[in-house]
Amino acid sequence: MTPEDIAVFKNAIRNANPWYISLSLILAFISYVSRAYRWGLTLHPVGYHSTLKNQYHSLMIGYLVNMTIPRAGEFTRSLMLKRSDNIPVAGSFGTIVTERIVDMIILLSISLLSIFLNKAEAYAIISNLKKGFFGESQTEVDSGLSWSLWLGIIFITLVGVVFLNKKIKFKLFAFLKSLKEGILSIFKVKKVWSYILHTLLIWSSYLIMFALPFWAIDATAEVPISGMFLAFIFGAVGISFTNGGMGAYPLLIGITTAYYINNSGGSGGLAIGNALGMVIWATQTIFLILLGLISLVLMPRKYNTDEKL
Repeated sequence: MTPEDIAVFKNAIRNANPWYISLSLILAFISYVSRAYRWGLTLHPVGYHSTLKNQYHSLMIGYLVNMTIPRAGEFTRSLMLKRSDNIPVAGSFGTIVTERIVDMIILLSISLLSIFLNKAEAYAIISNLKKGFFGESQTEVDSGLSWSLWLGIIFITLVGVVFLNKKIKFKLFAFLKSLKEGILSIFKVKKVWSYILHTLLIWSSYLIMFALPFWAIDATAEVPISGMFLAFIFGAVGISFTNGGMGAYPLLIGITTAYYINNSGGSGGLAIGNALGMVIWATQTIFLILLGLISLVLMPRKYNTDEKL
């Protein structure tokens, strides 16, 4: 950004309404507790019993780990429940896999519906994202192919080692059996309506807590709900690029928001959009890290971590 853009960027952040931001963080906390409770609904039917407190702390520690090692947080959640409640890692991890499948279906549904209802805006924003963020060089394609080749070689090697070693093979099949039970746990949920209601609560909290910062900044308060949905979708894509969406998440939100500001005749669209993206990302990330550190301290340690998984 130019020096003028940076001045606009800083000014937008300084003048953001703290009450909207605070309400957004409250909704984030509600979604975390609701997600922890929903997790228990899939753990109990397959014979795994924990408390809401332990489930919550495991979840937040998992989020904290995801900030350093992408997608390692899901496995960490299972390790934490193993340590606190002696629940098999494979079984609890299977329930997390199911949770991710459900959430992915919901996110895809929201994405497809939003893009379908706002085709022109979505295509224009995607074009802006390609120009301002992604790039389409041949080098990136070749690099992707190279990585795919190496991953294929590593996978084939590991499969060979597993099937040549009977002890490893036995442990792997036992792990996969427990994993399968966890994944299928959703079909054994007894409180079906409770599961559905908490899923709706989680995702409605996500959407509202994302929209509130738009109203916290004067220049983005006029962005239509459809624009907020599209920013939510593209921001979600950004989270998969880097640890916790660092860099990518606020920039994708910024480019999306800038489209609406510029189209409405406003000025400094990208600077203001970037400010909004930074407000959303920074406040949620700091809040999540704080809660994760608290959970790391409060998480019970009833069992030794060196016990057989």
